[in-house]
Amino acid sequence: MKVNRATLFLAALLILSAILIEGNARLAAAAEEVEKPIVVCTTNVLGSIIKEIAGEDVDVHVLVNPSLCPADYDMKPSDVYALSNAKILFYHDIPGEKPWLRNLIEAAGNEDLIEVKVPGTYNTPAGAKSCIRIIGGNLSRVLSKDFSGKISSMLNAVDAVAEEIKSEAQSLGVGNFSVICMNWQKTFVEWVGFKVVATYNPPETLSASDIKQLIDKARNESVALIIDNLQVSAEFGAPIASEVGAVHVVLTNFPGAIPGTGNLTQMFRYNAKQLFDGLKRWKAMKVLEMEVKELAESLRAETESLRNQLSAFQAATFVAATVAAVEFILLLAKRKSAKFK
Repeated sequence: MKVNRATLFLAALLILSAILIEGNARLAAAAEEVEKPIVVCTTNVLGSIIKEIAGEDVDVHVLVNPSLCPADYDMKPSDVYALSNAKILFYHDIPGEKPWLRNLIEAAGNEDLIEVKVPGTYNTPAGAKSCIRIIGGNLSRVLSKDFSGKISSMLNAVDAVAEEIKSEAQSLGVGNFSVICMNWQKTFVEWVGFKVVATYNPPETLSASDIKQLIDKARNESVALIIDNLQVSAEFGAPIASEVGAVHVVLTNFPGAIPGTGNLTQMFRYNAKQLFDGLKRWKAMKVLEMEVKELAESLRAETESLRNQLSAFQAATFVAATVAAVEFILLLAKRKSAKFK
């Protein structure tokens, strides 16, 4: 059977058209993906919120690794490139950012960059909700997209975890226990309900006198927990806790630094668990100390009783020996007297 050339040509044309259509669709999809707006943020506190709200619509670039303090940030070429092409920059305006953020912005030279400051604390539920609203509102405006549903869901999640934490804090009676913590964790620890009797700045700024004062305060206040900040020092409080009979606890100040803490609600839950578990260990330690003390007192009382019994026995033995000696002397005297009669 012969095939008409016109038919072959038409079939080839159709196949080529299909290939071109599919190729154009792939190119369009790739172009759309490449052209996602770049959003830069200084920390993963901001980054985690942006990803939850608009992760599918933007390319998020976080400057500071969540395991580091922002003050330890070193400018990288990739950061300059990201910021030079970014649509919007979110930052905290905290002391750790100030020495390098302006230099980075100048190096990027992005005249169209929209800068958004997210002020205030973020490591309490109220602070976290404020951050979510500020970031969500600005993303909605800049990207011309309604993120109200996601924002509402995130706010509800913060309220739920806050209620969960407060409920357990109340059941443990955390308000009755004193703690000492790294200054940057004070806000969260006090929100949970603990009594913070002292705080300390980064360990490298402390003198020997400062550390002695912390130890004295911990002893005088019968402190239950010494609370470190992971991004500053995870080990500073351990020897102090050991010396004063407290429990050493380490909290994280940024989500993502520890597995399972990818956003603020997860970070709150993780940090609260460290505090609650630490308090439970301290309570168990105190119960054990009390039991050991009671056992020691019981052994001391029993030893004293045995000592008294031994003294009484020794006295009775002495009396008995004395009586026996007297009787023996009297018997000898009696025999001697009878012999001379």
